[in-house]
Amino acid sequence: MKFLHWTQVFFIAAVCSFLPLFASAEDIDIDALLLKIDEKSGRYDQLIEILQGPNATRALAAFDVMIDTNDKTLRETAISAAIAATDERLRARALWETLVQKDTVTLSIETAELDNEAKTDLDKWIGPVSTWAITARFPETQCLNLNDTARCSPNQSFSVSGLQVDLRYAGRMEGRFSLNEEGVLVGEITNPRSKAVFPASIVLR
Repeated sequence: MKFLHWTQVFFIAAVCSFLPLFASAEDIDIDALLLKIDEKSGRYDQLIEILQGPNATRALAAFDVMIDTNDKTLRETAISAAIAATDERLRARALWETLVQKDTVTLSIETAELDNEAKTDLDKWIGPVSTWAITARFPETQCLNLNDTARCSPNQSFSVSGLQVDLRYAGRMEGRFSLNEEGVLVGEITNPRSKAVFPASIVLR
């Protein structure tokens, strides 16, 4: 009797291991699965309706409860819905929760209207797209450091106030941004040395 080559043995074992999977797939109750999906999506729809509803106090309470669960899906649902809400307090909460979860922030400078000289100066400065690491977070003052220190660094940080974000990196850049209806921070960034000002944005999601 000849022995099977090890590759043949492996192939047979693999096929045998997959057979139960095919059998179990046929046994799945698709209708029951769809029902569970509809039930779960319906619950999320209810939460979104509260977050974007007319009762601002209830919306803020719902946001805090969803964030405090530490459930990733609930947190993402809360932030996404709150960013698009009409209440500024709720949008401000969503802005902070979005920023505080980030390890880096990417700054994009609009270059379409710049002449060649301005583009050259920009390239020598920080470039049209630059990414900055968030090194420390201070929720009590809504400060995000760009330099790792034990306390908020006013000259090297993002400072969040409502829907506005001030960016400062001493001697290198200064900027101010506001959260728009699309959930993007838009504003201007200034080169402190040349005093050149550029339209810029920070995409949050």
